[in-house]
Amino acid sequence: MSEQNPAFDDPLRRTSAAEPPAAPRPDDGVRAQDDWGLVEVVLDSRGRVREVAINADLADRTNLADLAEAMLQAARAAQARADALALRR
Repeated sequence: MSEQNPAFDDPLRRTSAAEPPAAPRPDDGVRAQDDWGLVEVVLDSRGRVREVAINADLADRTNLADLAEAMLQAARAAQARADALALRR
């Protein structure tokens, strides 16, 4: 889950090969995906869900129960990542 799925790439955040990636800013939030790369969730600095992205290519082949499970898994992963970051501070 540490690698981002290319289907979720944000074109505004892309950098050229010569340009190093920008360090995450505190307002970027915490991102996490489910194990299948179907759903990505972004939490804000207060732990509230700010964004949910669904990979349309995979969603077309997924039943609603699996989509719901993927959403829960991504949200729980983002919350766990946010909790881990909070403990480091």
